[in-house]
Amino acid sequence: MLSFLPLAVLLPLTAHDPVEVPLGHSPGETSENGGWISLDETVSTLASSLTSGAEGVSLWGFVKPIYGASGDLPTDTGGDYSAVAIDAARLYFDRSLGSATVRLSTDFASGSASLLDAWARFLVTEGAHLKMGQFRTSFLRTANIEANRNLFILPTRNSLFYRVRDGSRQGAMLSIDHGPMRWDMAAQNGFDQTVDNLLISSRVELDLHGEGLGALEGAYGAPDEPQVTAGIAYSDDDSGEDGVATAADLALTISRFYLQLETVNYEAGYTALDIASGIILPGEPEAGRGDTAPISVTCSHLFPGDQWEAGARYERFDDVLGRKLLTVGFNRYYRGHDAKVQVNFSTESSSGDDADVFGIGLTLSF
Repeated sequence: MLSFLPLAVLLPLTAHDPVEVPLGHSPGETSENGGWISLDETVSTLASSLTSGAEGVSLWGFVKPIYGASGDLPTDTGGDYSAVAIDAARLYFDRSLGSATVRLSTDFASGSASLLDAWARFLVTEGAHLKMGQFRTSFLRTANIEANRNLFILPTRNSLFYRVRDGSRQGAMLSIDHGPMRWDMAAQNGFDQTVDNLLISSRVELDLHGEGLGALEGAYGAPDEPQVTAGIAYSDDDSGEDGVATAADLALTISRFYLQLETVNYEAGYTALDIASGIILPGEPEAGRGDTAPISVTCSHLFPGDQWEAGARYERFDDVLGRKLLTVGFNRYYRGHDAKVQVNFSTESSSGDDADVFGIGLTLSF
């Protein structure tokens, strides 16, 4: 059986028709370096024509096209897998109304508009806010980082599951911010949507050193002094029997070095939830999260000049197939995370089929 997540790197591509992408060189350049130089110049020109999102801007967004290739993934024609897709085409609208904040966001990557965020946040008292509407579950730090702020083309496997924003994530959340500590407590619909069962979650995050890490991955923009943020979380989806998960994560920057640790413990009932939500097929329970404790370790180094960052990530899924995923790559920054090129190579090993995947991602924010 082909493991379902060597596709973690190219998961969004499966919904698009394969497209052949020529990587030829520009006229007058050699084939050895012409392709990269042409890409470098093109992205630099695009970046200079965009205005980066800034604090206080009410309308912003980003587009993220990606290209992937693999000789190990199945195709209808029997040849090697090679395709391009739009991983994200996001538009955000933020509005401040006195002490309240409203956000609406949508994604056009599928060719039609999909509602993501639709919430309003109100000030309850100093340091406490109530959010109501549709929003991501506050469970993992990386799951609440926007897709244009990722270190790699895609986040960790655990983050992919907790980035969901649909009818199952409608509800209310109370957030308490007290100095270096933040505490979120939420009640949302859960996988059964509007039935009486709820997804209850809670996350406590603490800045152990410095002012904490911002909502991004990697060392780009990190101050010289160390920053350390740790968190623990709990969630219980009553839509499935024993649909309980607990998590712990740690992220730190030391000058130009970034380290991120993440682990989640899923109770056995999560396999039933994965089948109900369509994440896995009924005949593939070994691919579910139930009764697993996956971990991930991510690190990166930002080179002097703040234009290049190299990173590596190791993930162990802790399932019956013994799957492990190693991703290495580098980012070329043109305007920080707002305009960058990402080059990734991932290799998955398991007791079943192994797979290697190569990907290139372009992010342009406005």
